[in-house]
Amino acid sequence: MSKNKKLVVLSAFYEPYMSGAEQMVREVLERLGSNYETVLLTGRFDENLPFIEERKNFKIIRLGIGHKKIDKFLYPVLAAFKAQSIKPDIIHAIMESYAGAVLVILKYLYPQAKRILTLQSGDLYTSEKMDNFLFKFIMKTIHKSPHVITAISRFLKKCSVDLGTDPDKIKVIPNGADFSNIPSEVKSISNRVFFAGRLSREKGAYYMLQAWPLVLKEIPGAKLVQVGDGDMREEAFKIIKDLNIEDSVELKLTIPHDEYMKEFKKSEVVICPSLAEGLGIAFIEAQLCGRPIIGTNVGGIPEVIDDQKTGLLIEPKNSEQIAGALIKLLKDTDLRNKLVKNAKESVKRFDWNKIIKDIENIYEG
Repeated sequence: MSKNKKLVVLSAFYEPYMSGAEQMVREVLERLGSNYETVLLTGRFDENLPFIEERKNFKIIRLGIGHKKIDKFLYPVLAAFKAQSIKPDIIHAIMESYAGAVLVILKYLYPQAKRILTLQSGDLYTSEKMDNFLFKFIMKTIHKSPHVITAISRFLKKCSVDLGTDPDKIKVIPNGADFSNIPSEVKSISNRVFFAGRLSREKGAYYMLQAWPLVLKEIPGAKLVQVGDGDMREEAFKIIKDLNIEDSVELKLTIPHDEYMKEFKKSEVVICPSLAEGLGIAFIEAQLCGRPIIGTNVGGIPEVIDDQKTGLLIEPKNSEQIAGALIKLLKDTDLRNKLVKNAKESVKRFDWNKIIKDIENIYEG
């Protein structure tokens, strides 16, 4: 640990644009930022956001013109030149897309820094994308740019190895959860289901909504609550209207994380039928809040959910299986209690207090 060392963290997105990867960024910055002279380089995306912001343990520098669709493409070049001007000792790119592209440039623009890449995204490694020669070439190039790679799941480590990365270069360090941020005195509401995913194709929103009428046939008073905006927003509202399920579905789109955690506690069952997933922070947070979970058998999700023991696994793109699993859990109190009890122990391995030490060891090493 040396305050004289400079650390640059690369994340194209940050507050107020938060998902699992950005939560990791926040934990790293808040827990380790004071150990170094720490700067976060992120996209601006909104002209109302300040270019520079001083936080307790780190500085935020936002790059771009304040336009989301444009800034994400400007980000790799702008961040690379800004990082070069800072002359960091360590550069940590979190997410192998835009932040990963910055590392490729810095490998040649500022080779003196030690480069770390954290793999987070499950939907970048689908067969459809990897069948595209140019996309696969770009991904290989990104994976060759760092000195060390961390992957949030064994699944993502295998994806990197399949692209030609030396397995000894990759360390599996999962995303974690804040065990001190569990809402208290919030009780579950009977037959309430929390869809903990954005309104997007990759989170299975279409299949979730198509499944809901099947659930209502068996459990007429059931309520579905969803949090998280996405590119399917308008389509989702249309599907809800066409299926005549407006009275039983509530879309909250965007809420603060503290309120988001309360949604877990308010619900009897949590589900996210993703089509691809690096790990699935929502499942970890649901287990932390003592709620049974349903996920798909894809990506890193089986590393969180042990089927029939700590949750239920279903196949992706299958509304009938979504409905069947929801009906089963909503009707079977004993099964819900069993899954929650088992998950209470298994979820302990995702405590940020433990995980952050592994990241710190990489910085110091």
